[in-house]
Amino acid sequence: MSERTAILVVDDEEAIRSALATLLGRAGFAVSLASSGAEALESVREHLPDLVLLDVVLNESDSSSMSGLDVLRRIRALERFIPVIMLTSYTEWQVESLGQGAIAFMTKPWDANALLSQVRATLGAVAHIRKESQREENPAVLRAQDVEIDTMHYRVFRSKQEIDLTPIEFALLAFLARNPNREWTREQLLDKVWGYEWVGFPRTVDRHIAALRRKLKLGRDELIETLHGTGYRLIP
Repeated sequence: MSERTAILVVDDEEAIRSALATLLGRAGFAVSLASSGAEALESVREHLPDLVLLDVVLNESDSSSMSGLDVLRRIRALERFIPVIMLTSYTEWQVESLGQGAIAFMTKPWDANALLSQVRATLGAVAHIRKESQREENPAVLRAQDVEIDTMHYRVFRSKQEIDLTPIEFALLAFLARNPNREWTREQLLDKVWGYEWVGFPRTVDRHIAALRRKLKLGRDELIETLHGTGYRLIP
């Protein structure tokens, strides 16, 4: 029997910790809980969870305690990359959370199926990227024109400016950068990036390519070329 994927839930509200523990436990994950930033960091260092669900606002009544963003920055400074999904009731924290290194963002109250889908997509994408980065023939840092992709720390830069990508966007860009000048159909990209278990529509790829172009501020067919009626190709 394989070891269960470990998720650390960090929230200062007991009801939320309990609800997430039940939801994730029923989904087959091994769940640990923390109610403060200090407790969360101790758990991360001791157990190295596969993923952290982290509340943005922790212990508002105590100005000296660490916020969720403080915890996020310390987790991102660790040698081993641990993906963090931020949780909050305040949508205005989304940009700040992603800018500090969160890999995704969920707004309270969340839909249970949407949260589980986000957790699974994040874990799947990170596992795929980690596997690819560990191959001897694959460099840890990929470069395509003025875009730099750090596959060890899951960071992307264009002209030295960091770009916030979702796990699937990152995996898609990294895959294309590893296989430049090659034509890929949408179906092939779904298989290679999303995985053979993915059930969805090929046009899902188009939406993710459009998001990459928008976030990287790419012009028409700059870096990622559209092969009309077929798919895409990365031009190094």
